[in-house]
Amino acid sequence: MNWLKKNSYIKVLLTAFLLIAGYVLITDDGETTYKQIEVQHGDSLWSLAEKYRGSTPTHEWIKTVQIENNLDGEIIVAGRELTIPLEAAVIMAQDFEQDETEVKVATNNQ
Repeated sequence: MNWLKKNSYIKVLLTAFLLIAGYVLITDDGETTYKQIEVQHGDSLWSLAEKYRGSTPTHEWIKTVQIENNLDGEIIVAGRELTIPLEAAVIMAQDFEQDETEVKVATNNQ
């Protein structure tokens, strides 16, 4: 440990590394979930953002979609597959909407 006392810059570098690693772990909100969707006639990145972005700002969501799909601008074509990011809250809401639970009501007609 005598070499550590002589080389105090190692302490500084180690401390800086631990602080940065801790910051990254604390501020990371988890992995992003992606979904493949087919663009429908009349869809735009703005309309898709309103449907799928959750709490992500619209411009950030659109920028992520452009990067993930190698888009140069905001023009998308109907029938094309797009990879879009989803937040956990959006996934749960979509699962709830797609739940095909059927309720039958019995009536007694006399």
